[in-house]
Amino acid sequence: MTANRALLDLDAIPAMFSHNVATAADLITLGLSGHTIEERCRDGGPWRRLQSGIVLLGDSPPSRAQRIQAALTVAGPSAVVTGVDALALHGMSGARLAGPVHVLVSPRRHSRLVDGVFFDRTSTMPVAQLRAGFPVAPLPRATIDTCRRATSAEHVRALLNSVVREARISPSTLREELSRATSRGTALPRRILAELDDGVRSLGQGWAKRLVHRAGLPPPRWRVPITSETGAHLATPDAWWNDIGLAWEVDSYAFDLSPSDYAAALRRTTQLTAAGIVVVHTPPSQLRDNPVEVADLLRAAHTQAAARPRPPVEAA
Repeated sequence: MTANRALLDLDAIPAMFSHNVATAADLITLGLSGHTIEERCRDGGPWRRLQSGIVLLGDSPPSRAQRIQAALTVAGPSAVVTGVDALALHGMSGARLAGPVHVLVSPRRHSRLVDGVFFDRTSTMPVAQLRAGFPVAPLPRATIDTCRRATSAEHVRALLNSVVREARISPSTLREELSRATSRGTALPRRILAELDDGVRSLGQGWAKRLVHRAGLPPPRWRVPITSETGAHLATPDAWWNDIGLAWEVDSYAFDLSPSDYAAALRRTTQLTAAGIVVVHTPPSQLRDNPVEVADLLRAAHTQAAARPRPPVEAA
C-alpha cells in the first residue's frame, strides 16, 4: 500500500510543473530525496536531466517548449525569450526553429553555460509580452535580435519581409529598434531594411497606378517637382494632374509613419495646400485594403480641383 501510494505521488508530480520541467531543488522541497531523483533520471528511467539541476519529468526527448522552459528556469524570473522562438510564439511563419534558445537577461545576472541556450545580457530589457505562457520580447525587438545573429542575407530578407507583410510592422519601426541595439551584427539588417523601404515605396506606387486606371481618371504625371510662381520648390508629389492642379501623396511606408516621416509629409502637404493645390493624402495600406474608397475620394478631389481656377504653379 505504501509503495503504491509513493508511486502514485511520483506519477502526479509532472502535472505540478509547467511543461514538465522542474529544478532538483523544487523536487527536494516536495519531499523527494536526491537519491530518488538520481534513480529516476538514469538510463531507462521515467525522467531525464536537461541540465545540471534541471529535470525533465518525462522520458521523451525535450520539445522546443520544454527547452524554452528549461532556459527560463536557469535564467531566473526576469528573463525574456527573444529570437526565433519569440517570432514563432508571435505567430510569424518565417521563424526557423533551429539553433539555441535565445534568452535576454539583465547585465547583472550571472548566467552559467547551458547547452542549447544563448544568454544575451542586455541593459535594454524589453517589457515582456505573454505568449503561450512564456515572457516574450515584443515583435520588433525579437525581429532585430534574430537578424543581428543571422549570417544569411536571404534569411534576414525573408524575416523582415514576413514581419512587415504579415504583422504590419513598418520599416521605420524596425529601424528605430535597430538604432537602439548595439552595433554588433547590425550592418546586414540595416542594408536590407534600406532595400525594403525602396520595395515598399515601389509597391505603393504600383497600387496607385492601377487604382487610377480603374477609377477612370485621366492619367497623371508621376513624381513631378512642383514650383511656385517665384520658382521655389514646393514638393514632388507621387501623382500630379497638371491641367487642374491636383496632387496625390502616397506615403512611403506601408503601415505607419515614423515621427520624422510624418513631419516631412505634413510639411509637403502644407506647402502644396498654401499654394492653392488640392492634395489627396493616402497610406498604401488603404490602397491595398480599401481601393474602392480611395477611388471615390480621388474622383471627388478631381471634381473639386477642376471646379476652381488652376493655381499659378509650374510642373517640371
